[in-house]
Amino acid sequence: MAETYRDVLVLICLGLLGWGVIRVERIYQYPFFMGSMFVSFILPQAFALIANPKEVTPDALERILFVSCLCAAACWIGYEIKPKPKWLLKLNVAIDERKLFRAGIVLMANGLFFNFLLSRTIPERAASNGNWTGPATIYLFFSQTTQVALGIFLLQALKRPNIVNLICTLLSGWPLLGAVLIGRRQPTMTLLITIGLSLFWIRRFIPPRWLVITGMLSITFLIPVLGALRGDFWNLVFSGKWQNILAASEYAFNDQQKGDLLELRNAALLMDVVDRTGLYGYGTGWWDNIVFQWVPGQIVGFEFKKSLQFNLWSTYLNLLKEFYAYKIPIGYTFTGVADSFAEFGYFGFMSFVLIAYIFKHLWISATYYQNTSSRLLYIGLVSPAMIALTHAVGFAIQQSSFQLIFIGLAVYFSRVKSNYSREWEKI
Repeated sequence: MAETYRDVLVLICLGLLGWGVIRVERIYQYPFFMGSMFVSFILPQAFALIANPKEVTPDALERILFVSCLCAAACWIGYEIKPKPKWLLKLNVAIDERKLFRAGIVLMANGLFFNFLLSRTIPERAASNGNWTGPATIYLFFSQTTQVALGIFLLQALKRPNIVNLICTLLSGWPLLGAVLIGRRQPTMTLLITIGLSLFWIRRFIPPRWLVITGMLSITFLIPVLGALRGDFWNLVFSGKWQNILAASEYAFNDQQKGDLLELRNAALLMDVVDRTGLYGYGTGWWDNIVFQWVPGQIVGFEFKKSLQFNLWSTYLNLLKEFYAYKIPIGYTFTGVADSFAEFGYFGFMSFVLIAYIFKHLWISATYYQNTSSRLLYIGLVSPAMIALTHAVGFAIQQSSFQLIFIGLAVYFSRVKSNYSREWEKI
């Protein structure tokens, strides 16, 4: 039965990709880029897990593949639901471009300042999980405002390619480009999609179909090789050592297919623990992610911060050790497939339906109504949408909240007030 679910997953993923390739302008829309993530991240691991399940029982294997099918299909189902006119109306905020530029300057200056502080700080690491702690986490948090500024300046630079807009685009994009150059996969995808979306909206640039297909194949190749080589990837590219890159790619692919270390194994075992114990989170894990993002333990105290959280995931980790003598490898995730299941069981896939539905509204507002605020939101939420699959839906909520707040502040400052509001202020 596992092979049947795997084949169904293959068909769904090909359907998502085919949906985009048939009409090339769809490549910037949610179902296509999520289909690309399923094909490059989930599918290879599905084949490897079937070949080498290890601790994963047949029932657990079938469960992870079945729920993966539900989550992949949800990316299309949610996008096909008819949008609500009221939501589109609320998104239609008129923007003063000059005020938006000033907001971008503030966000860029803030982000570059905290990037500078971060570069001069040696991060402390928690003894329990090795995650960053101390001042470095605060610096990293506020340094991300450069990504919001990048969206603002890139759109303006394509509209009005003057020297000021171009310099601001380069300065705000420099931290993200630096992450790309050291071989980080998420920033690489984020930068490519940000540039592609901006070119489409402002210049109506649509790449030829052959380039899209080549890109799809390249993503499947690049994701494992970037993970294996990190910063050495670009060193090898610039030095023209293509044989080394091909050798590293072959090694990474073969190593993945051995199935020794797989995110999908983590997911299958976690889902089995939740199914056996009935310890569903019902959204508490996502609440913990919000507390983690917005409550600074350095200021209010880590014990107080911990008291605001349910910490069910610590129980999951202990149960993994108890049931399977299994510990999650450092640097590996549970995937959003398992995270959504841990919160709401088989109904967890509805989180991907909701994300797709939100992206449908943003796409219509950004593309057909040409709304700047919706374009900024769309660009800002692309990376969290991918993290919802590769890491966890809770992580996506955590990062989305940051984008929503800082983009919301920029839009609120830059909005065009109605004549009625202006007259009221004079009274």
